Amino acid sequence: MADDAHTPHDTTTTVTGEGAAEAPDWAAYYRHTLGREPRPLFLKGMEAVRAAQVAPGQAVEIGFGDGTETLALLESGWHVLAVDQAHQAEAVLRPRLAEDVIDRLDVRIASAAGLELPPFDLLYAGYALSFLAPHEFRRFWADVRAMLRPGGFVVVNVFGVRDTWAGDAFMTFVDRDTVDRMVAGLEVIAIDEEDADGSSFVGDKHWHVFDIVARRPILR
Repeated sequence: MADDAHTPHDTTTTVTGEGAAEAPDWAAYYRHTLGREPRPLFLKGMEAVRAAQVAPGQAVEIGFGDGTETLALLESGWHVLAVDQAHQAEAVLRPRLAEDVIDRLDVRIASAAGLELPPFDLLYAGYALSFLAPHEFRRFWADVRAMLRPGGFVVVNVFGVRDTWAGDAFMTFVDRDTVDRMVAGLEVIAIDEEDADGSSFVGDKHWHVFDIVARRPILR
């Protein structure tokens, strides 16, 4: 697999433990990825949103990185709460904003662990949520379920238990049963599982990742 397919895995804190990698230089990474296309998971999620004829409303992106997906949401008419722990992310994003989208963007330099989510219609988190510790992950996901509006979408991925970094106590890794519990009661559009060797910005590793696209049903 190409390195570009997995660069979002390093929009995170330092990973520790056996087989883990040192945290990369975020500023260098964001410069490296400028001009890339939106990630496949994001495109799949937006295709599902369009198919459901959901009008642009409030979106949240966790770990917005170089800003590619945030910009795509803004250009499609969404209001976006963009969250990332790295100050470099905002420094890369701000110069790329068109004047007519600035008033629809709220940037938070913070961890998702302590974030208070607003009611939202779309959550996108590419390779970010697993860098929450298990108790942080459970709290955040409970908030996601509470604040997701009827008809709204979650478009996220989480690391599986066979990932190279599995076993790090400060990260979250899930099996398929856990994924099914995460989306219980939601309309599942897609759950795709990747379990293969590949590469990343910080070196070769084994990826075990679940891509999730799901929607909260509209009560009739």
